[in-house]
Amino acid sequence: MHINEIFWSVQGEGLRTGFPSIFVRLTGCTLQCSYCDTREAWTQGKKMDVNEVIFKIEKYRKVYPNSQVVITGGEPMEQDLSIMVRDLKEKKYFVSIETNGIYFQDLDLDWWTISPKDIGDFYIAADFFDKMSEVKLIVNEDLNTEVIKKIRDIRCDFPIFLQPNCLDQNKYRRTYELYQECQQRGIQNLRLGSQLHKIFKVK
Repeated sequence: MHINEIFWSVQGEGLRTGFPSIFVRLTGCTLQCSYCDTREAWTQGKKMDVNEVIFKIEKYRKVYPNSQVVITGGEPMEQDLSIMVRDLKEKKYFVSIETNGIYFQDLDLDWWTISPKDIGDFYIAADFFDKMSEVKLIVNEDLNTEVIKKIRDIRCDFPIFLQPNCLDQNKYRRTYELYQECQQRGIQNLRLGSQLHKIFKVK
């Protein structure tokens, strides 16, 4: 596997905000969005076999025993995750993933966070439809109520989070205005997102 980094922190986004988390950040992403805040994960990292990855995760669990594992990137679904996920589940971890929703793998995950991007025309592969735990959308000029309603029409039971674009000086105002428009259109189960780890200035 090509791993950018493995570290412990707090889940800062989405419905599981505040959970202690061991992050496994994989290298590589074909989309390479202009507003990405982890550009180093596009190319930087090192090859590790699954046993090495699990060993490092286990070291963190000894110190932080109540942690979930969050598989992220980059775009983690561009690599084969089947063996790593299998081994983590055998060790009784709660395992979540953060993916752009383009590449599907049928994995035994506890939590699916889908974050479709404008550069990918907000495409979500149909195989994700019955698995999504939540959707996160970065607010920029290409995101509008029509896009959000189309995603909402997939199912009504998962929350959609509107996430401020970290590179936008008007990110909070723009995000709130879009949130307000969605409320006026009656779009259900929509939430304002935040980045708890940036508020606390941790990784």
